[in-house]
Amino acid sequence: MAPAAAVIFALGDDLLREVFVRLPDPADLLRAAAACKPFLRAARSPPFLRRYRRRHPSSCPHLLGCVLFFPNRREGNLQLIPLNSPSSSSSSSAAAGGGSSDFDLSFLPGGGLLGQGADAWKHLDCRNGWFLLKNMGSQELAVADPVSRWYVSLPPAPAGRAVGYGLFADHGDSEFRVICVSRDAASGALRALFLSSSELSWADVASVASERDLAAGSRAMQANRSLYWRLKGGERMVAFSMTSMELSLLDLPPDLQKLSFDAFDRGKEEDANVLHLLTMSGFRIEVWAGTADADGGMAWRRVDKSVRFHKVLTETIKPTVHSYQHELDVIGVAAGVVFLRQWNHLFSIDIETMKFKMLPSKDCEVALIYPYTIAWPPSFLNPAGQGA
Repeated sequence: MAPAAAVIFALGDDLLREVFVRLPDPADLLRAAAACKPFLRAARSPPFLRRYRRRHPSSCPHLLGCVLFFPNRREGNLQLIPLNSPSSSSSSSAAAGGGSSDFDLSFLPGGGLLGQGADAWKHLDCRNGWFLLKNMGSQELAVADPVSRWYVSLPPAPAGRAVGYGLFADHGDSEFRVICVSRDAASGALRALFLSSSELSWADVASVASERDLAAGSRAMQANRSLYWRLKGGERMVAFSMTSMELSLLDLPPDLQKLSFDAFDRGKEEDANVLHLLTMSGFRIEVWAGTADADGGMAWRRVDKSVRFHKVLTETIKPTVHSYQHELDVIGVAAGVVFLRQWNHLFSIDIETMKFKMLPSKDCEVALIYPYTIAWPPSFLNPAGQGA
């Protein structure tokens, strides 16, 4: 007589999470979490949600499109360009960008982006659906969410010559961090000033010797729980680690020193200590991987190279001499999509399918452009006090 089959009366949280992390779609995870209280308790674990996002980077977060900032306009100085048409069934997430949202940020003191003179707000960074801004009169900072019409006032950074800012926010995390990179007047070193939304006060946490400031127009790139800024000359980046709270200088490979690129999380657990940079060279997407070497430097290798997009580009827009001579500039990478600009045209490429799309844009040549995502997971998986 065969032995009776073992009966499992209950699955522990750890075993449930091993099942949940293999669900391919975030909607499946939401349905499972809503089934019963034990499932919800297991799914709302912050470490688990971080692991799920790393494993499914193209599904989390929800990508709406990109935002265009026009700093010299008095009206219409911020535009949301959706990745999908409003009628597309795949763009249900984009609906979050409409309704009661306010992309003029008129709920900020002084009228937001429509403010004039001392009431004007300058855009500094964009991450996880939040904007980091600076009031040109009071010098105070603010982090604002145009979808929920919510903002938090931040004190001005301490005295010193600020050369750059960065907003750090993991998707689904209820807390944000702000880094101000400043030039120390006495030593000449670059210093990192740190502020978290839980304390709202600045701390001088790190410094690194560097004669060069951030490159003109350099903006923060986020990957591997760090922020990165390009330095003048293009040979190096400065990095701030949220884990070690340290500043460091990273050498770039010669092939990337004259090209635009973005840092991104690849989503594979074995790549947690590998820095990935995506660029466009010869009208092909290239991915470079950097790891720390024994001498404290970076060892770089090219790990991916796509098909050539030159033909589809010239078929999409009217071919000109300029379109053959100028590369596509990498705007940013989010949720498995890379955004690119060439002159006055804006494009997206799905990294998995290599689908090339031209986006509706006007005067984008003079705009600051960022991928725009909304936070994941939703609040019932990440309630107050359960930051992921």
